[in-house]
Amino acid sequence: MAVKKALLVVSFGTSYVETRKKTIEACENKLIEKFPEMDFFRAWTSRMIIKKLKNRDDEHILFPDEAFEEILEKGYREVYVQSLHLICGEEYHKLLYVIEKYRDKFDKVEIGRPLLTNLEDYNELADFIERVSIDDCKKDIQNKIKTATVWMGHGTEHMSHSAYAALDYRLRLKEVPAYIGTVEGYPELEEVIALLKKDKIEKVHLRPLLLVAGDHATNDMANSNEEDSWYSILKSNGFDVDVHLQGMGEFEFIQDKFVSNMCDEIDEKSALSSIVENNDRAASNSISENNDRVASNSITENIGKNHGDVQFFGIGVGPGDSDLLTVKAINVLKSLDTLYVPQAKKGSESVAKMIVNKYLKADLEIKERYFPMNYNENEKISAWNEISDEIIQDTNDGKTVGFISLGDPMVYSTYVYLYNRVKDKVRVETIPGITSFINIASSNNFPLAMDKESLGVISCTDDYDRISDVLDRFESVVLMKVYKNFKEIIKMIEDKGLSDKSLIVSNSSMDNEMVYRGIEEIKKLDSVPYFTTILINKNI
Repeated sequence: MAVKKALLVVSFGTSYVETRKKTIEACENKLIEKFPEMDFFRAWTSRMIIKKLKNRDDEHILFPDEAFEEILEKGYREVYVQSLHLICGEEYHKLLYVIEKYRDKFDKVEIGRPLLTNLEDYNELADFIERVSIDDCKKDIQNKIKTATVWMGHGTEHMSHSAYAALDYRLRLKEVPAYIGTVEGYPELEEVIALLKKDKIEKVHLRPLLLVAGDHATNDMANSNEEDSWYSILKSNGFDVDVHLQGMGEFEFIQDKFVSNMCDEIDEKSALSSIVENNDRAASNSISENNDRVASNSITENIGKNHGDVQFFGIGVGPGDSDLLTVKAINVLKSLDTLYVPQAKKGSESVAKMIVNKYLKADLEIKERYFPMNYNENEKISAWNEISDEIIQDTNDGKTVGFISLGDPMVYSTYVYLYNRVKDKVRVETIPGITSFINIASSNNFPLAMDKESLGVISCTDDYDRISDVLDRFESVVLMKVYKNFKEIIKMIEDKGLSDKSLIVSNSSMDNEMVYRGIEEIKKLDSVPYFTTILINKNI
């Protein structure tokens, strides 16, 4: 019986019907044509646009997690996801987060990279921009007019913002008559104008560096009646301006590039899977086929021999104070043969290890392992796989193994990625720990929820629309991972009139703990520590 395969194409989305047909749907159709053996599904990452289409057109577009649920319910075992995002930014990482939640529910989940990911992508897109820009400027050059094409990207506050500057740098080196600017990032229009004047450009061709020519292209870029549009600003700076309202998804090159990215992923993972199937043999040429069989069988024999004895413990160590570990956690730590300790940076001191140090026996084998905290999904998955394989091997050798996790192992913890990889091969027990937000609430006498009050917990690395929605819908809210976007989050709290309903704590229960009641003091800061959490209760 053939395996059911799903093709899920994910974009930011647009409310502009005509440009959607020319761009998003054109890309989707190319992928459908390339992979006829797969059944097509669509998802968008913008909840705001999804909501707008539902209200305006009664059309329901799925968010990625809804799409995965539907694909799962319909019995598909393999999912092939192609992102139509241009850069590896916030929207793309929202998608990666969803994918990781569902990865272990399918036999296979593969994802094709966004338009700009590796160095070859940048070179190919620079060549594409060169071709289009030269075509734009051809007649002007013949008429001896100094001209160039300005490409307007969206921009981002995400660390991937450097993609635009990197692309522009390639264009500068190639001496292409083209400049890159962004609406919400760097380079801004004022930097572009400075370069245009420096190069004595007289005429500008204005194009969107966007998949679709939607709201940003129509209003922020091309609106001649809006004085702060790029068109109007360029005109006011003395440039002659021609507008090309054409989303990048309309170009066949871009459509084919997304197809190529999906093909690259399938080809690469197909080659990799043959290595994974022979994992033990590939790990070392010195291990014979017989040793591989023995290693594999010994895992099963070990489980049967232990008759339910736990081989691997996930241990929650609480928010920071060593005295907040549970008695069970302490007893388990003292019984271990080997303890795995997570490092966020190579060579750095582990906070989790410092918390448990006084409970560790002298002869305990400690393995400090680096868990990447960046946005390179392949690097993270590779680390999780390698460490999981090592844990399985340790238990196979008869060792009792533990892994320590800040707070609770099942709340925003790397432990879950390990658990998902070892749970079918070793016997696992997870020891709960006190989460930072529970400790903050208790130690500051800040009630979180009573009677019929609802409590919402959300990461501030999520999109602002979703965070805003949670703040509106729940009586009490826990905002975690505030450090990254704390200025925007504080403004959102202030705008919603929740300033005096908030408690902000950094480094809960640690020696350097900081407590802020209300937002007046903290909003003056430029940044906050990594371990910063905000509690909100509208009824206090």
